[in-house]
Amino acid sequence: MAPFGEEEIQGWLDLWAPRPGEGPLRPGGEPFAFAGGPIGVLLVHGFTGAPQEMRGLGRFLAENGMTVLGIRLPGHGTRPEDLERVTWRDWVEAVARGADLLRERCARVFLCGLSLGGLLVLYEATRRPPDGLIVMASPYRIQDVRLRFLWLLKRLFPYAGKGPSDLRDPEVQREHVSYSRYPLSAVEELLRVLRAATSGLPQVRCPTLLIYSYADRTVPPDQGWMIYHRLGSADKTIHWLIRSGHVIPEDVEREEAFEQIARFIRRVAGAERLPRA
Repeated sequence: MAPFGEEEIQGWLDLWAPRPGEGPLRPGGEPFAFAGGPIGVLLVHGFTGAPQEMRGLGRFLAENGMTVLGIRLPGHGTRPEDLERVTWRDWVEAVARGADLLRERCARVFLCGLSLGGLLVLYEATRRPPDGLIVMASPYRIQDVRLRFLWLLKRLFPYAGKGPSDLRDPEVQREHVSYSRYPLSAVEELLRVLRAATSGLPQVRCPTLLIYSYADRTVPPDQGWMIYHRLGSADKTIHWLIRSGHVIPEDVEREEAFEQIARFIRRVAGAERLPRA
């Protein structure tokens, strides 16, 4: 594999710059890439979040010799209003494009997502299977009676505010990049991703690592088991954290999660047999 040039890396990042009509990137909203060896890892952040929440994991994997691409999902990392003009297909396309770039450059490709990002990589795996998947804190279903009336609520109350984060690390809590409110129309798109991803779980046959936390106040622990039991993969593992909130890659047990992810990737890729870049 030829070495990466700065122009090539910048060309990758430009693909996830703000689209026409979107606001400017806020700090932490920038996509990122780290050139490394023949194992490529795509990192996908969560709903209303930003690439920043995956950057620490990306840096860790890069330090372990991997090529890493952290994309920005359309409508994220700029301003909440930009989510009004986004469909779930825009998110799907962004993930597929990132996976394609890594396939062109890397001998092995892994997809890793948090929450919404996890649903998106599960969906991508039903279309073009990667070498492996890592899914963190993704829901199997969202139980909220208000969703039955979403068609009406979005007209009466176009935006909803977010409650306080359940991040346990106070320093990270202060620096966490996320919208404080979001359009209810975007929730409809989230639900479409959810249905598409969960209906395809039996078709996901690549090795999969699931990481969930018992302390997550957004996605109850039983949802991890629901995804686990419906996955078609014969090689699947679920790793449990005890103290972390929903944003696992930034919270107090992030190092444990990082180590689990790196170990999973190297096992599946047979990294000891892969040449360095």
